[in-house]
Amino acid sequence: MKTRKFHPFFIFLPIVFFLTGCEGFLGGNDPADKCASNRKVVYQSGELLVEGSSMWLMNIANLNGAIPNADKDCHAQLTLEFWFKDKVRAKTTEKPPLSIVFTGGDGFFDPASVSTYVTQRMTDSTYYWTAFCDQAAKNASGNPTNFGISVTWDYNQLLSLEDVVLSGIIDYKIYKEP
Repeated sequence: MKTRKFHPFFIFLPIVFFLTGCEGFLGGNDPADKCASNRKVVYQSGELLVEGSSMWLMNIANLNGAIPNADKDCHAQLTLEFWFKDKVRAKTTEKPPLSIVFTGGDGFFDPASVSTYVTQRMTDSTYYWTAFCDQAAKNASGNPTNFGISVTWDYNQLLSLEDVVLSGIIDYKIYKEP
């Protein structure tokens, strides 16, 4: 009868799985755990019009009675969906000419490094775009803080402006005094 040797990998792997599974029992202190509870989601929609508003602003303080109540140390997910109001233009793959800035605390997040634009087809064959930012405002001067989305026209494309529909969502952790 042949005997087989177990490779050290097959002995080491179950031990790793056991220890990582017991992290909660051993007092694992994951900072993401404290940010997962007591969250709030706010919504706002509107339009950026050629013959009307030239700026659209959404922030949690304005939606919360002028009170910033976000925890600066926890990531907020800021999402902006936008599309052309004109149904014919909305059925093209052309992206509306917008300048989007995601804000947090006393500053802003670099749109080039934290935003992703994705084209998706809606049920009525129109296209919309999504800009997304998932950041914390750890460098903000104090807690609680504010998160927001600011939208204006892209000044490099002022000759091709069309009315644009906007829909924003901010998912953030509410700050609680320690």
